[in-house]
Amino acid sequence: MSTAADAYDRPPYRTPDAPARASGPGAWALDVLLPWRLARRVYGPFHILRFSAADAVGPVGQAADPLIERLLLPRALLGLGVLFLIVRLVTGGGIVEPIGEAFSDSVLMLATGPVALLLACVPLIAVARPGTRGRVARLCVRPLLTALLTAVFCGLFVAWALHGYDYEPDQAAWLVLAVLFGPWLTVFFGSVLYLIHRNAFSTGGHPLVRPLASVPLVWLTAIAHAVLIDAVEAYPGSHPTPSYYVALFAGPAAVTGTAVAEIVLLRRRHGVGFRGPLPGWRPPQPRLSAIPAPLVERLRTDVAHGLSHHWPCYVDRTGVVWAVTPAVHTGQRVMWPYVPTFTEQTRPAVWAEVEAAAGPLRPR
Repeated sequence: MSTAADAYDRPPYRTPDAPARASGPGAWALDVLLPWRLARRVYGPFHILRFSAADAVGPVGQAADPLIERLLLPRALLGLGVLFLIVRLVTGGGIVEPIGEAFSDSVLMLATGPVALLLACVPLIAVARPGTRGRVARLCVRPLLTALLTAVFCGLFVAWALHGYDYEPDQAAWLVLAVLFGPWLTVFFGSVLYLIHRNAFSTGGHPLVRPLASVPLVWLTAIAHAVLIDAVEAYPGSHPTPSYYVALFAGPAAVTGTAVAEIVLLRRRHGVGFRGPLPGWRPPQPRLSAIPAPLVERLRTDVAHGLSHHWPCYVDRTGVVWAVTPAVHTGQRVMWPYVPTFTEQTRPAVWAEVEAAAGPLRPR
């Protein structure tokens, strides 16, 4: 059982922290002034995090998967209601009403987000293999704290809306506050909404938290919208049209599809199972297509004569150094690996295939 527990100390369960970021009072002051930076500190990155082999924990040197990363932007847009807006426009609805409904959905999402995270974390802890539940619980601590912070923020917002909305402040003071803090709050709120849908509170947590939390997040928000908003305001005592259901549930259905795809990729490419790391799993090793032999021999001669000293070099997730040669094959630059002998995974190949086989490359 110790082997199963030790597997949680390696990526993707445990990953290195983000690249070194300035800290101290000055950095925190800058984060407060720039709302997107404050949102990023709490809810995670806006884009992929790439690490070198030296930064990684354990034998795997790449903590981010580019293929999974490609799912996150469409998932965030779908969760934010882009498909809802498109369907409403195509079916003859106006643009003002859907935008107003999207704002209401944002408030509902802040309330349903913590519930969705509980629905993701509790089953992961419950089904974990005996002896590893403590590790899994610790992997859920930061996401749960982030969700708790969101719930507190949502509660304060609702309390203000219920008890302070009718308050008539001094017009001049209200104007000054709106001018000074309105843009900041707008950018911060928009960043938070995007990052919640993109990362699903999962930063620093179990790799399955993100896909498992994103599904109840969008479905609970859609159901709450239908019950609390449309049933009371838009369609009181009447039946909505079929296009209404398409607009409301097309986004959640699409987000569910991306979550299923992420779970499958995590299982096949990283050995992540619902009960823990899959026993005996080995990472897939895609084969590189062959570069023409005359081109390889010409590049070998250039390397032997020292002409490669000025070639830009990059490092993959296993620490292998790849040089960008002047040669071109199938419209892409050929990469030369600095290894003692060529193998199926480390031999001359084009850039795209090297990244597919060995992860994103970073400058040496």
